Amino acid sequence: MTEPSLLYDPKQVFDLMRSCNCSESRARELLRRNRNDMNSALQYHQLLTEYFPLSSPTASRLDSSRPIDPVTLPSSPISSHDNSLQPTSTTEEAPISGRSSPSVQNVESQPTLTKQHNTNLESTTPTTPASKTQSTELLNTPGTPDLQFPDPQYEEWDFLLPHTFDPPKLEPGNEFSLDDLVGATSHGSSIETITEYLEYYDPKTVKQHINETVTGFTPIFYAVARNDDAIVRTFVEHGADVCSIHEPSGTPLLAFGIVHSETIQQDTTTIVATLLSLGASPTMIPSDLYAPYYQDLPEYGQTPEIPEKLESTSDTIRWCTKAARSRLQKTANLTQRYHLDRATKIKKASVRHRQVAELKKAKPILGIPYFLVGQTLASSRLLQKLLSHLVIPSKRPLVLAFAGPSGHGKTELARRMGHLLHLDLEVVDCTVVKREIELFGQREPYVAAERGSSINNFLANHYGQRCIVFLDEFEKTTSEIHQALLLPFDNGEYEDRRNRAKVDCSKAIWILATNKLDPIIKSFTTRNPEILGEDETTKQKLGKQLSRELRQEFIAEFGAPITGRITEVIPFLPFSPGEQAVVAHKFLQELGRKVKAPVVLPEKGREQLLGNIRLRVRRDASVCRNLAAAEYSPDLGARSLAAAVKTVEDRLVEAYLDEEEEIAEDQEMQEFFVDVRGNEVVVYKTVT
Repeated sequence: MTEPSLLYDPKQVFDLMRSCNCSESRARELLRRNRNDMNSALQYHQLLTEYFPLSSPTASRLDSSRPIDPVTLPSSPISSHDNSLQPTSTTEEAPISGRSSPSVQNVESQPTLTKQHNTNLESTTPTTPASKTQSTELLNTPGTPDLQFPDPQYEEWDFLLPHTFDPPKLEPGNEFSLDDLVGATSHGSSIETITEYLEYYDPKTVKQHINETVTGFTPIFYAVARNDDAIVRTFVEHGADVCSIHEPSGTPLLAFGIVHSETIQQDTTTIVATLLSLGASPTMIPSDLYAPYYQDLPEYGQTPEIPEKLESTSDTIRWCTKAARSRLQKTANLTQRYHLDRATKIKKASVRHRQVAELKKAKPILGIPYFLVGQTLASSRLLQKLLSHLVIPSKRPLVLAFAGPSGHGKTELARRMGHLLHLDLEVVDCTVVKREIELFGQREPYVAAERGSSINNFLANHYGQRCIVFLDEFEKTTSEIHQALLLPFDNGEYEDRRNRAKVDCSKAIWILATNKLDPIIKSFTTRNPEILGEDETTKQKLGKQLSRELRQEFIAEFGAPITGRITEVIPFLPFSPGEQAVVAHKFLQELGRKVKAPVVLPEKGREQLLGNIRLRVRRDASVCRNLAAAEYSPDLGARSLAAAVKTVEDRLVEAYLDEEEEIAEDQEMQEFFVDVRGNEVVVYKTVT
């Protein structure tokens, strides 16, 4: 039987090898048995060292006529909170972390067992203080053979979760109940109810139990099954492990998140991106399924071929049987494959990055690179400047200029930042703002001063709070507007126009979005095409150079006073061909969600005549590459790709109206396919 998958972080493996002075394979096995908990793995190693030390090489051979029972090794992680574990006989069991404790031989009555290089038991010797120390030293000597672990047995899993008990109401009580939490989560309790329940109890108690199993699964599987990223984040904030696996099959949570889309007939791309942003390892999924991400996967139903190099060398994907691989081939869509591929290349946040973000209650922002299509340079520069701003508090707010062509993610990045940090966002259309009173409103006592303006009232309502002000198409503003912004940009103060009260806006994040500098970006990318490549080190180096050029051009366009108050000019680059395809896929997903809604006839007051449709995209990479190649414009960005998908919608309507039956609200769900024939994207109905 093949060994199930091993979830590990290379740094953790290295640290454990150094701490235990053991081999890589032993360190990985210790981590696997302890759910990647470093402290538990160390305690587990110490327990094995104490109760199963290696004997001296000079120990006498065991009499071959004496029968030997096989050694029973601990099979559960040692709870980090249980420091009072005592040796027990092999016939007694005590619970550890809610699971069966290991059977440990009494060291006073049993001999110490020794494994030789050939893994046969050959000698025993009674444990004395001297021999115990000697054995421990021998175990920690480089070159000493590892204590062998038995091969665990595992089974195929159908990616379906067992039904759970539905509690009458999830309410905090005397004791924390994992069964109630899982039952309420799987039966639709709101995020507010779940959060209230988790926050009622001592965080240590919740963290101690949140990764125990219910019906054979850790609770986060049921959180992922809800397909709600807010619920997943809440579980993780309270200690749930995104590297959880279904132990009998070795299936990682990330794989379940992908395949679960088939079960619920909903897109789970946001959940997959969320898990990756929270630390799930993309290497748990066979790399040939997502690298390169812009290739088509084999058709569902075909017998999947497992590449020999993956089958024979990778410990992390041994869980992925042919049946599991077939499910992944069917469900892993283009955008998910893009996120998996990108996650292997994103530089992980350092310990201090995580520390600062957590101290400043901004930890979710570390995941922002995992949610965008393209713009790795922009997201990394934003993250660097935001963390730097948090490290050194200042009355001067963070002021960023987003420079790049229309439709390339400037507004999306601002919205995603607001979503991750739970910040309110105020978007101002600068095309209709020419004068200061149009932006901030009249001052008291002039007429209508009491109404203020949207941005005036927004700043006043967020006095001293973090928030985001997004000034779109800033190039349309005038010098009068620039002058009015100098004071809040300089010292974080603003005067409420309604009552002349001082407003603290030092924690506001100001973003000035402009495409005025597009010629500089286009020229730079032409001279330095490497900035659009995959090498992140080169991209960051060139990105800093481009930012300096853009700042100089910003001075020429908007003047030195306001440029001097901008923290950073962040460039947004054109999409690569692969990224263009992923953006097109995003719009196809939106179309699929729209037409899946039920039909509503006009006499009901609202209407949706195109509905009850399940839209399937076959060969999604080819479809989306075709759409992008035909329609993508560097000047329009995502808007040109939205127009490309509109042609697919038109063809869907044509195929839908070719049906002879009348449109009815109770009509059955119908399947339509989007595919490529030759160089043409086609839409057709399922052949029955």
